[in-house]
Amino acid sequence: MADQVKVIILCSWGATSSQLAKKVQEAAGERGMDVEAYAGGTGEFKEKASQYDVALLEPQVRHLKKEVKKVAEQHDIPVELVDQRAFALMDGNKVLDQALKLLEK
Repeated sequence: MADQVKVIILCSWGATSSQLAKKVQEAAGERGMDVEAYAGGTGEFKEKASQYDVALLEPQVRHLKKEVKKVAEQHDIPVELVDQRAFALMDGNKVLDQALKLLEK
């Protein structure tokens, strides 16, 4: 994995996702990985989708998954819901693992 990986964590307004993105960023830093974790709202994702490698949706916006997936597929970006336990615990390592696994598919 030579290139930098860009992960976007989506929620409705970007509030809780920014906290989780920070944790993912810290986890990547501890592992010496070149990962940029961003937080965003599902609305702005439509305009910026092409800038990311992986998109993770927070559990509270699961109803928007179809819509986000449609946008993501146009840019060949895997989309998945953030693991609920990892989200509840704000576990940056677990969420980072989830994002990396998606990239391998």
